[in-house]
Amino acid sequence: MKNLDIKIPVLKPFVFQSALNSHGWVDLLPNTHDPVTPSFSRVEEMQSGDVVHLNVSSDGESQNQQIIISVGASRQLASHEKEYLKSSVSHMLRLDEDFSEFYDLCKTRGGTWKGAARGIGRLLRSPGVFEDLVKVICTTNVQWGGTKRMVQELVNMFGRPYGDAPEQKTFPTSFAIGNLPFDEFQQKVRLGYRGEYVHRLARQFADGELRGSDFQNSDTPTEEIRNKLLAIKGVGNYAAASMLMLLGRYDHIPVDTVFRQFMTEKYFKGLPFSLPDALAIYEDWGRWKYLAYWFDMISFENTVE
Repeated sequence: MKNLDIKIPVLKPFVFQSALNSHGWVDLLPNTHDPVTPSFSRVEEMQSGDVVHLNVSSDGESQNQQIIISVGASRQLASHEKEYLKSSVSHMLRLDEDFSEFYDLCKTRGGTWKGAARGIGRLLRSPGVFEDLVKVICTTNVQWGGTKRMVQELVNMFGRPYGDAPEQKTFPTSFAIGNLPFDEFQQKVRLGYRGEYVHRLARQFADGELRGSDFQNSDTPTEEIRNKLLAIKGVGNYAAASMLMLLGRYDHIPVDTVFRQFMTEKYFKGLPFSLPDALAIYEDWGRWKYLAYWFDMISFENTVE
């Protein structure tokens, strides 16, 4: 196997470890997390069909910080293939997103909020919309262990193996899932009622009825993107808000048991509360509501611990 390093300069502020540790996606296959380094790895299928192994790390938090992608491949990569991998990892780490407005709001608030302005908030996501949508559907009405199991089964059953370590596999393409008859798909993985949603979604992507670009046009208003998400079978308000975050839109808060428990513990002291009252806490954060809630919650958890 050929090995090479691809380096991506990072605009400050950026905290690599926060990007990995503050969101559960790093623990969902094909991602594997090494908290000691820290780094994460994944097996990725390129546009040519070749499967490569990526290890993504940072050289620290210096002024000239870089992201380092160590690539294992069966051959030398062409320039456009290296650019493809750089683009994929940059997307995963949100290196091109501008968080300056959010950081300014945090500085204005002061107190613990200033901690966010040191460069956190770039929550890890997948290289493509299809993978993120499938993973979000696998988080609905289930504990985290169940989500990890379902994603593991999808990867192990339908992903493509990496040459030097065939036990490591890519996230499956929409074609790998959608081209199977539903009954056969349902027999191979245990997704419960989500199986229908994932299979239907894969068919929609494979047939071109849905495309990642449908959700990634920065000129499209957030509400229009949200409506497109809600039109997908299996995507409700919680899943739509989670997907909007993964698409770089933080206007909506995903209301689930985690949100309700946090509200109960921090703001309502165990007393009953209405959802509008809870959501109003972040109303003045405007298009940064999700990140405000996210930082508020992890700060509270760290205080309690």
